[in-house]
Parts: sequence; structure tokens; C-alpha cells
Amino acid sequence: MGINSLFNIGTSGVTMARIAIEVTSENIANVNTDGYSRQNTVFKTGPVNTANGFPLGSGVQLAAVQRNHDELLQLQLVTGNSQYGESETKQAALEQIEPFFNEVTNDGLGQAMEDFFNAWQDLTVTPQGTAERQALLSRSQILVDTFHRLNTNLNDSLVNADSSLVGITADITDKAKSIASLNEQILQTERLGGNANELRDQRDYLTQELAKKVGISYAEQSDGTMTITLPGGEPLVQGNTYATLATETDAGTGLNKVMLTPIGGGAAVDVTGTIGGTGNSLGEIGGTLQVRDEIVPGYLAKLDEMARQLVTTVNSQHSAGYGLDGTQNNFFDPSNTTSADIALNSSLTTEKIAAAGQDPTGAGGPGDNTNALALAQLKSASFTFTVDGQTTSTTMAGFYNAFVSSVGIDTENAANSTAQNESFLRQLNTLRESNSGVSLDEELTNLIQYQRAFEASAKVISAAAEMLDTVMGLIR
Repeated sequence: MGINSLFNIGTSGVTMARIAIEVTSENIANVNTDGYSRQNTVFKTGPVNTANGFPLGSGVQLAAVQRNHDELLQLQLVTGNSQYGESETKQAALEQIEPFFNEVTNDGLGQAMEDFFNAWQDLTVTPQGTAERQALLSRSQILVDTFHRLNTNLNDSLVNADSSLVGITADITDKAKSIASLNEQILQTERLGGNANELRDQRDYLTQELAKKVGISYAEQSDGTMTITLPGGEPLVQGNTYATLATETDAGTGLNKVMLTPIGGGAAVDVTGTIGGTGNSLGEIGGTLQVRDEIVPGYLAKLDEMARQLVTTVNSQHSAGYGLDGTQNNFFDPSNTTSADIALNSSLTTEKIAAAGQDPTGAGGPGDNTNALALAQLKSASFTFTVDGQTTSTTMAGFYNAFVSSVGIDTENAANSTAQNESFLRQLNTLRESNSGVSLDEELTNLIQYQRAFEASAKVISAAAEMLDTVMGLIR
């Protein structure tokens, strides 16, 4: 081994120490960068040479700059973000719906029904009284208006969920485009022998963000690119290409459909049925579609069943009695039996309210209250409610109380699910930070270590230079 070998060894040491300092500096600079994974320099000895029959090394070489990355942890983070996105979306929607049924602070439907039947009970005391009849009409109109208000509020929630699909699909497309672009950058960088660690970090972080919007499956290909598919198996990202999601109004329902334009173009296909669904943890878009297509329609169906039972049962009993003018008629408009259009009979007046069981113009007289009593007793009567093929027999108040309870339970379950998913995500992120995050204490220690290595290698070069000067002096 000659003096030149000392120069080579010292130079390699200085170079590798400089690279290690650069990597450490990059770690320190990105200590607060979301998704960044700590990088480590891995060294190996240079080729071994033989000097005087003994093997001697030729310095140090860079084996790799590795990022601390756990693929299993990344998969769990993707799944966790998808679950959290779904439950958070449902919770937000349900927390807006729940106050509609708050009977404590609002004059809700339960109180309106209570007042309606109590007005019939008051009428039994003075069946011919104008004030009592007018009070009944007022209470009845309040009940009708309350049905309308609840229907409008629920439909507003449905429309809000439907409208949010526009932004969600646009966000999904934007993230898919960014991932496809990163795929191309990673491919080109690694083909040229470059280091794509930071690009991979960005792609992993974007994949987590995408999973919060929609359920996905992903796989890394042999060339380093990532393929992402939607829950229905439709490719979303392949290499540097991506599919696009958008909304389109359904002519039948007036609501938005989620349309996928495949990679490479072609006719857009409807993926509404596969991109969102119960129990699949499908991100914000899944939670939104559940609110729009399942939760709110379920509430509306219960509300409509209440309106139908009220209209048909009250009309059946009311039309059996007589008004003060001796006429028989419906109390509610029989053609309007939903919460959206329930209405009083347009021809109903105080005189036409059928409190009497017999024609008051005949032997029964104006004081007959038998029909008003029968109508008041409907408050405690059992009704048969049928919603989504399930039949329940209970009072009107009992059905409504169960309905309100179901809204509260749904909201609580969504809140609990969100809290659990958030806690799970927090644990995963803590674990990722422990495995892949930057520790300033550790990096500062490394910085001192590599600085000392740089100084030592520089000292080797300095010693070799002095030796060379000595030799050159002897020659001169």
C-alpha cells in the first residue's frame, strides 16, 4: 500500500462522512414534515487489496441511503384513515340531524301530537264550543306544519350529503393525479440510479389521504410504481395514468351518481353502488352515500309512516261522526299521506269538525261528544306500523319515541366509532413516529459522530500529504 492509497482511503472517508452529514441534515430539516420517513446511510468497506501478502481495505463506500419504512404499518394507516373518514362523515351528518328531534328545547313532533289529541279531549267537554273547535284546528295545523318542517330538514340533510359528493369526487381525482405523477417521478429517478425516498414518502402520505376519501386497495409493482384500485375492483391509478371520478345527475332520482371515466378514456361508468356501502369502511364518500341513500331515507320512511297512520286512522274515525252542520267528512286530506304533503281537509271548518256520533240536527243534539271521545282515545290506541318490511304495533307516541331514540343511538354509535377510529389512528401514527419519525436527539448525536469522522478522514489526508512532502524532499 502506497501513499496514494492513504489519499484514496482518506478521500472516501471524507466523502462518506459528508454524505452522512447531508442525510442527517435532511432528517433534521424535515422533522415537522408530514409523512417524512427518517433516512439512514448504510456504508460498506471498499474492495480489498493485497499488500505484502496481507489483505488491506481501500476505504469506505456508500451501500444505500435507506428510509425507515414499515409496509404493514402503512397498510394499517390506509385502512385506519378509510374507517375514520367514513365514521367522521356519518357523525357530522347525524349531529346535524339530531337537533331536529330535540323535544326538550324545541316544540317537536311529539309535543305537537300530544297537543293534537289533548285538543280532542278538550272538545269532549264542550263539543259545541267554538273556542275549543278553533283551538283544535290551530293545534292540527301546528302538527301538519311540524311534519312538513321535519321532512324539509331531513331532505335538506339529504341534499347536503348529495352536494358534497361533487367536492369529494374532485378531491379523489386530484389525489389520484398526484399519485400518478409521483409514480412517474419515482420510476424515472430510480431508473437513473437516483434516490426516490422523499418521493416515496410523499406518495405514501397521499395514499393515506386518498384512503380517507374512499376505500382503496394498493400494490407496489416491480418497477416501483403503485397501482390503486377502488372497492369494486376498478383501477384508479396505474403507473403514470389515472381514472377520473365525477358526478352526474340521475334523471330518475334527481340525485348525483358517481361516474368513473376509466384509465385510457372511454365511456364513464356508474360506480355509485360499489364505491360506497355499509360495513366496508369506504371513506368519506362511503359515509356520505350511506347518509344520503340509507340513513336519511330510513328516517323519512318512519316519518311518512307516522303521517300515513295519522291521516288514515283519524279520517276513518272522523268520517264516521257528524259536524254541527250535520255533514260527514274527512279531517285530513286523504290524498296527502306523507310527511311532505300531509294537510288538513281544505273544506274543514269549525262547524264541520265531527265531534258528534249522531247527526246533531236530529235526536242526538249538539251536545253529543262520542266521536270526539273516540278520536281523543286514539292517543292511547295501538297502531300497526310497517317500515322496510318490518311491522311494529305500538301507540303513535311509542313509535315516535322509538324513532327519536334510534336517531340518538345512531348518532352515539357514529360518535363512538369516530372516537375509536381516531384513537386507533393516533396509536398508529405514534407507532409510525417511533419507527420512522425523526428524533432530534438521535440526529444531533449522529451529526457529531459524522463530523468527527469527517475531521479524522481529513487528518488522514493531511498526514498523507506531509508524508508525500517528505518523500519529495528526499528526492530533491
